[in-house]
Amino acid sequence: MSENPHHANAPQRLIWLRRPPRILVGTDAFVPACETHLIDDAWSELCQRNPKLSDGPVFHVVGVHRDGHGGATIHVARTTYRMNAVRLIGIQSGFVGLGTRAVAHWNGKCLVGLRAANCASYPNQWEFAPAGSVEPDEDAAVGIERELLEECGVQAKSRAIAHAVFFDPVVATWEIAHELAMMQPPDAPPNWEYQKLEMVDAVHVPEPMSACTRQMLEIARRIVGNSAAHDTH
Repeated sequence: MSENPHHANAPQRLIWLRRPPRILVGTDAFVPACETHLIDDAWSELCQRNPKLSDGPVFHVVGVHRDGHGGATIHVARTTYRMNAVRLIGIQSGFVGLGTRAVAHWNGKCLVGLRAANCASYPNQWEFAPAGSVEPDEDAAVGIERELLEECGVQAKSRAIAHAVFFDPVVATWEIAHELAMMQPPDAPPNWEYQKLEMVDAVHVPEPMSACTRQMLEIARRIVGNSAAHDTH
């Protein structure tokens, strides 16, 4: 059964995983849905507003389907971050992203972060931290462990475990939701991406909460509930 990321019913789907999803990279390049000069002009304007933006390589999701064995296959094409950034300000690039997120936990509580005011998506809103894009040529589980260190300043206690794949219709991304046990809770945010970091239970996530975070609440409650007894060992 296929879940087309452009289909109206796709945002309702959450695929629980018993093993990591497969990411298959196609040979065809991503073709924007609008004229490229519109994308380039909008990107230049965004970079003037926020010089921290970087046009690195990213995946565009072509389609997602269950594989019948407790997993999912994600078909992608290569492109660059500007295709996503300009979509967030109204340019219809046709981009559908691939993100990686984590419910990072310690002693029965999970880590949330208040996004910076100049973030391209969900500024000044709380989310489960860390989060980022799946980078080409990097395993998604390795990537989210790296994001934990870079964005939150703490190390993972064990390898990230993929629990689900779901679609965020607000920013048009498919997200791989991982579990991450932490060595210890974080201190102050190590860089600009988060204003604050806090440890909370999965029931009382602060507001304003991003739409993506609301979608992850069920995942977080399952992870934290199942893992609380193991965090202290």
